[in-house]
Amino acid sequence: MRWILVCGGEFAAEKFCLEEGDVLVGVDSGYAKIKDLAKVDCVVGDFDSLGYVPEGVKVLRHDPVKDYTDTQLALEYAMQNGAKECVVYGGLGGRLDHTLANLQTGYGFALKGLRVRFIGKDCTAFYITDKAELYGEAGRFFSLFAMDKAEKVSIKGAKYEISGIDVDNTYPLGVSNAFTGEKCSVSVEGGVLLAIIDDAGVV
Repeated sequence: MRWILVCGGEFAAEKFCLEEGDVLVGVDSGYAKIKDLAKVDCVVGDFDSLGYVPEGVKVLRHDPVKDYTDTQLALEYAMQNGAKECVVYGGLGGRLDHTLANLQTGYGFALKGLRVRFIGKDCTAFYITDKAELYGEAGRFFSLFAMDKAEKVSIKGAKYEISGIDVDNTYPLGVSNAFTGEKCSVSVEGGVLLAIIDDAGVV
């Protein structure tokens, strides 16, 4: 079962997709983006951005004076209710500080075993904790960033390949790689990688 979260950043409506059994959560002002598109199961936030508390839908209201972002609270709620995978729309774009906060938050939940994927207007971002296969049309870009210290990173099947290299979050070695049209294999033996794919699909 997937949990679909919609936050207040740039919303890629053309990519928005629900599958049978998905749980849909509006995160503060993200609710306004989807309330007329699909049945919302829950709304989470302090509602300082939305400007009102929704009616006729389950609401988890938080005090605006808090130590956690609305996205973090929504992901925590999802995980507490059995979520294994969360797809987040509206978590990228808009205010840079919000984008960075969301990516940092996603990393924290990746460490807890939750699969978190951000769908943006021009990219998809997710976390690799062990192995992944990526695919994109030849020439499309993808980047890999160490969220902490990533040990023994290997990339095979891409324009630039590496084998067993250690990288950390001060050295963006993995920026602007490119697909060759074949499957690309990525592995990391310690730490977490943030993968950002330029409008490409993920196998």
